[in-house]
Amino acid sequence: MVDMDGYPTISTEDDGLYLTIFPPKGKGLRVELPIVKSELAKDVYKNKDIDWKAVERSVREASGKQVLIVHEIINSKDGQVFVKVNPEEMSAMLTVVPPQGGGREISIEDAKNAMTVNGIVFGIKENVIAALVKKSHEAKNDPTILLESIEDIVADGIAMVNGEDAKLELLFSTEGKEEGAPVDVEVAMDYKNVKSIQNVKKGEALARKNSPTNGINGMTVTGKELKAQPGNDVKFIFGKGVEPAVGNPELYVAANDGQVVFKNNKIEVLEIYEIQGDVNLKVGNIDFVGSVIVHGSVGEFTIKAGEDVMIDDVADSATIICGGKLTVKGGIVKSKVVAGGEVSAKYIRNSNIETEKSILVNEAAMHSTLISGDKIIVMGAKGLLVGGTIAAAHEVSAKEIGAKMATPTEISIGETPRMREEMTKAVAELKNIEEQLDKTKKGIIFLKDLSAKMGGQLPEDKRDLMAKLTRTQFKLMTEQKKWEEIKNKLDGKAKEMQTTKRGKVNCMGIVYTGVKIIINKVQRTITDELKYCTFVDKNGEIQVLPFSG
Repeated sequence: MVDMDGYPTISTEDDGLYLTIFPPKGKGLRVELPIVKSELAKDVYKNKDIDWKAVERSVREASGKQVLIVHEIINSKDGQVFVKVNPEEMSAMLTVVPPQGGGREISIEDAKNAMTVNGIVFGIKENVIAALVKKSHEAKNDPTILLESIEDIVADGIAMVNGEDAKLELLFSTEGKEEGAPVDVEVAMDYKNVKSIQNVKKGEALARKNSPTNGINGMTVTGKELKAQPGNDVKFIFGKGVEPAVGNPELYVAANDGQVVFKNNKIEVLEIYEIQGDVNLKVGNIDFVGSVIVHGSVGEFTIKAGEDVMIDDVADSATIICGGKLTVKGGIVKSKVVAGGEVSAKYIRNSNIETEKSILVNEAAMHSTLISGDKIIVMGAKGLLVGGTIAAAHEVSAKEIGAKMATPTEISIGETPRMREEMTKAVAELKNIEEQLDKTKKGIIFLKDLSAKMGGQLPEDKRDLMAKLTRTQFKLMTEQKKWEEIKNKLDGKAKEMQTTKRGKVNCMGIVYTGVKIIINKVQRTITDELKYCTFVDKNGEIQVLPFSG
């Protein structure tokens, strides 16, 4: 049981003033006589002829029943209703005062009329009005209701909502670590992948302009419309590499491949990703669709670029993969390079370089694997080519080849390792296809023979197998044609290299012993030092001619 103190109520009835003492519950306190006397001492009861014996009896018994303490005829007074509208006219409160002395009760119609008089016409809560009127009626039999006001909000307006200004909806992620932000190496799963470049392709959607909205009009409880202000149109600023989509001026797309950058509320698509310094832990690996410029050096990190890469200092223990040119103003040391365009460096040491175009070295290429689909030229200040494996489709030229210590140096002209690899793959693919075709054809022949024996009535599973084998045959024949074209192209390129006069090795200085020269699969190992010479393949033999450049 919940503990609750006893309490008194004083009510006015037709025949006088009544006192009710409610008993306590649980461990609650009883009502004491001084508390009741203090209440009856208020001005409203001063001139009343109070029966104090009846008061004492009521307190003593605490029966919860009404006890008449003042016998008088109370003037009849009808119930009343009041309406109060807030200053903004966005709500209205209804207060109901119960009748006295047998006066007339307030009806729902009375409450509605009062609201009409006060101009309340919108947002009326019929159910709340009914509940207030009902509560005022119940007060006659339950005096405790009078301990609190009989009132509530009976009408609500609708607030006005102004329109929103035009907004730019970004269609790419703006999350990512800023360059130069600290890196927690212990926490990071891959500490070299510090930041992700937001690569986009030409035509890719970047942002959408959402037009301004008109807003929503409001309404007061007195029926006044509140006009909403429409949102403002906003002109957004776009940087280079961003343009409106064709046929949709509200959609903005990349005008070129590159890195999308959103800074100072401006979108740009940069074709160049530029590092102002070294590629280190603060920068991490780079994967970019455009060109990359590094105003410093590159350490043990990977750079992948769809276009060119330019490095102002050295690449040491790096991996560089690019679709265009690679220019290293310093040297390339202990690095791996795969480029689609020309590769140039001051020097190359202990590295693996491969490109479809030329390799140009200013000082020296030492103990490296250099593979070129065109020429390898080491003709700068020193022009030293020593150690490793050198392979070019057409020409290798250097000032000095090999070393006095007969350092093994192999130079190959003609078919490159890449071509050999592609030819090997083409031959293997063709062999595999031929084997599968042979099995498929045999299966089709078997099913055709079976069909003939059965009068053309093959079971359903055999018909399905026939259809499947036929589809497989067509697919294999298509693949066979594709790989035959690849093989023929490689054969033609190899024959062209064997017959062209450009296949040569040039040396402006000394060719040392220990150098092996291969031109169109014809080999010659240098046993005596040679100077100012050009090596060519003539009639299946490598001949030494005067330097021809």
